[in-house]
Amino acid sequence: MRARLRDRIGVLAKLAARGGREALLASLLAFALASPLAAKGARSGGILPGASAKDPLNIDAGKLDYFDKEQRLVYSGSVVVTNGPATLKASRLVIFLDPKKQGGDENDNDRVKHIDAEGPVTLVSKDQTGTGDKGTYDRAENKVYLTGNVTLSQGENVTKGEKLVYDIATGQAAVQGERVRSLFTPGGVRQ
Repeated sequence: MRARLRDRIGVLAKLAARGGREALLASLLAFALASPLAAKGARSGGILPGASAKDPLNIDAGKLDYFDKEQRLVYSGSVVVTNGPATLKASRLVIFLDPKKQGGDENDNDRVKHIDAEGPVTLVSKDQTGTGDKGTYDRAENKVYLTGNVTLSQGENVTKGEKLVYDIATGQAAVQGERVRSLFTPGGVRQ
C-alpha cells in the first residue's frame, strides 16, 4: 500500500515539474496524499488555532514549488490556508516535512514539522484576528508565532506588540514586546 502511494506521489511530482494549472493540481494532490491529514487520527490537533485533527488543510496559492530532497514545499502568490475554523493569509508559505519513515507505523504520517509564513501575515480564528510581518508554526512546540508589528484584535478591542505566541494545546495567546499596548472599548466584544 505504501509503495503504491509513494509511486503515485512520484508521478504527480513529475507532472508538477512541468508547470501550469495541471502542475499545481498535481502538486496539491501529491501533498494531500503524502500529508498527515490523509491519515485518520494521525494528529492530536490541527495546524492552525481552533482546528482539529479531522479538519482538512486547504491551501490556495498562485504557485507551488516542491523540493523532494529537502522535503520542502514553497507556496507563493496570495497564499490562503484554511484549517477548520481558522484561516491564514500570507504572501509566501514554506512547509518543512519530516523525512519519509521506512518501515514505520501505517498511521504515522504526521509529516508537517515546521511552517514559515512571510507577510504580511493574517491569522483569523473564531472571533480573533492576529496580524504580523512573519508567522511560524512549530509542531514540536505545538505553537503558532506571529512576529513584527503584531496586532491581536477581538471585536473593537486591540492589543499591539512585537510578538504573539499562541499555544494550540491550551488555546492561550500572549502578546509580548518592549511595550504592549491595548485598547479596550466598552461593548467591544460582540458574541
